Amino acid sequence: MIEKKELLKKISAIEQSEESVIAIYSNHIQHVLRYSTLGKDVQVKILDMLQKLNSDLQDHKSTTKQLIDSIVKSGKNVF
Repeated sequence: MIEKKELLKKISAIEQSEESVIAIYSNHIQHVLRYSTLGKDVQVKILDMLQKLNSDLQDHKSTTKQLIDSIVKSGKNVF
């Protein structure tokens, strides 16, 4: 069991961590590709995957916001 306040704090920390990791990873990969000898077609595929990752992050943020709103509105204090 976890109290509402603690649950919201953990969800927020997880969300921030996910955002940071994806930003760092994406930035690193883009820098590596600048000096890469990979073919353009491979680089385009990698960049497409990074865009998909960012899109998934935005979807996840939306879902997380809905979850947080639901928890905040809930009359329960323990989950």
